[in-house]
Amino acid sequence: MLDRFLSALVAVSLAFLVWLYVRSRDQEMLDNVPVPVQITLASGLEEHYELEINGPSQVPVSFTGPPSRIRELRSLLQRGDMRIDMLLTVPEERTEESRYLDTVRIDASDIHPPPGVTPLVLEGRNRIPVTLHRIVKRTLPVRFENAAGEQVGPVALEPDNVLVQGPQEITQAHPRLPSALAPARPETVTLTVPLVDQFDGHHIQATPGSVKARLTLQPRQKIYELTDVPVQFLCPANFSLKPLFRDERAGKITLRLLGPAGQEIPPVIAFVDLSGKKWEPGLYDEPLKLQLPREFQLAQNPPRPVSFQLLSVEAATKNSTATHGE
Repeated sequence: MLDRFLSALVAVSLAFLVWLYVRSRDQEMLDNVPVPVQITLASGLEEHYELEINGPSQVPVSFTGPPSRIRELRSLLQRGDMRIDMLLTVPEERTEESRYLDTVRIDASDIHPPPGVTPLVLEGRNRIPVTLHRIVKRTLPVRFENAAGEQVGPVALEPDNVLVQGPQEITQAHPRLPSALAPARPETVTLTVPLVDQFDGHHIQATPGSVKARLTLQPRQKIYELTDVPVQFLCPANFSLKPLFRDERAGKITLRLLGPAGQEIPPVIAFVDLSGKKWEPGLYDEPLKLQLPREFQLAQNPPRPVSFQLLSVEAATKNSTATHGE
């Protein structure tokens, strides 16, 4: 009796081993396949938070199953139809925080392959860190930004304040909302300028989305250095005295001017005005006057007074004759 029981037990064991062997030959495996993870906010949170995924939005998954099902799974993966959908919520006690950090954990039960296919996830490689930024609305003044750094005159914006919707920490860190770069134009114009929709990599929305700017764009400025500019004298009619410098070098100056870039060397007239009072022969130090082209100005301190001598016409003639005689 015992021999019959043992023989039956051995036969059943051998049959089970044969079944396991046959079944194992009928299984295939896909190892460490990257599967994309789609993380969405729970209903009612989309308008209140911006979701930031801090790292790859996929996890490696291994699959085992019959060859026909594995082929079906391969087709789903190739078409991009295989993904993991995860729903993210915020604990009620954290809803007032400007930023909420969390980690989304992917389990095998969250993966839905074709029937008969078993997913396997590796612990430690099944986590995705995320950050939720709380969205607020705040009124911010507009800061105008022009293209290519061109200089502008006073800018009038309409409206000069807009309602901005974006992450709370971003709207608090930036007290003014910049406009997009306005195109450069050389005259006084009224432009419709869009406002930026990105701040530090985060999306924001301004209402209205653009402002009107009235401004005068000025050309780029450049420093010009003029050497050996001759100093002249403005004399009244029938002036009986002759102005003279000590030497030729004393009658020339060097000037630095600020003006529009791209211009040729600007023409400048430097002179001493002798027409305003009565003069006697002698030595003088008088202020120098400059006549500059339009849109140019001095880029230095005013020139020093000019030293010169006034001689009578007869004395000047004798002085000139004596100089040539030498």
